[in-house]
Amino acid sequence: MLMIKARSKIQPQTALYNSSGKKVAVVVDLIGPINSPYIVAKPLVRAPNKIVGARLYVKRERRK
Repeated sequence: MLMIKARSKIQPQTALYNSSGKKVAVVVDLIGPINSPYIVAKPLVRAPNKIVGARLYVKRERRK
């Protein structure tokens, strides 16, 4: 599991992407204070140590 500092609240089961747009993790849980949350994420890559320290992104979908 990965612990990631978040800038905002993110729902469980949300995919996390690297800067190339590849899905690298999925949010499992959100912990800590509401104004400074941490994400517990399950890595989806073979070498999760390569994403340690990297910036991860969430793709926001447009509402219809």
